[in-house]
Amino acid sequence: MSDLPRLGGLPEPAKYDRLVERVPGLWWSDAGPFAGLHELNVVRVEYFRAVFGGFGGKRVLDVGCGGGILAEALAAEGAVVTGIDPSEQSLGAARDHARRAGPTIDYRHGTAEELVAAGLDGTFDLVFAVDVLEHVDDLDRTLAAVAAVLAPGGGFGFLTHNRTIAGFLQLVWTEEYVEHTMPEGFHDFRRFITPDELTDKLARNGMVVQEVKGIARAEDGGGRRVLVEDLSVTYLGWALRTR
Repeated sequence: MSDLPRLGGLPEPAKYDRLVERVPGLWWSDAGPFAGLHELNVVRVEYFRAVFGGFGGKRVLDVGCGGGILAEALAAEGAVVTGIDPSEQSLGAARDHARRAGPTIDYRHGTAEELVAAGLDGTFDLVFAVDVLEHVDDLDRTLAAVAAVLAPGGGFGFLTHNRTIAGFLQLVWTEEYVEHTMPEGFHDFRRFITPDELTDKLARNGMVVQEVKGIARAEDGGGRRVLVEDLSVTYLGWALRTR
């Protein structure tokens, strides 16, 4: 898309604010840079539903909820959802869409760390961080906050990108600079996270990874996402808080 702004050098929340300002309706459009998130959401919700035994009645936190794509899907299946995000523009889009679509979601401006300061330790049965860990300024602090607000025995669902040559070529070089399906500067490759790094950091915070799967586009060319064993680009999985 030729009208996408360049985002290099901006703080992470400002990237989203700039993008939403430039492309109104971005989060819920069936075209544009975030259209693929809706295809991705189908497979990630299906996966998390299976590993966590459904969402009904569970207290759920969506960290970096953006425009509410995952949050609304979880609420539609009976979860009691809190969404938190540092981008005011994205939260505005999330609240507007929820008002029209009907789900009740507690959207808050800020970060997971601020929920700890607000006294929400051990509050949530499930915490999700999808497409966000590669955007946070301090991954260790974010994961410590996730552990703090997650109830003992609760589950953490994650989705992020691997710091590999394949990850760079697909998500940065091809999407941002060749095909221009994403804005230039949206991803900072240095923030991509290997599965081993994430597993180690989670373990330090009392969260033990149970499974990791790769995600790729289906070979039928329709945009559908499927789970694969290849973790070289994008991967998701879940961890259990054991203490």
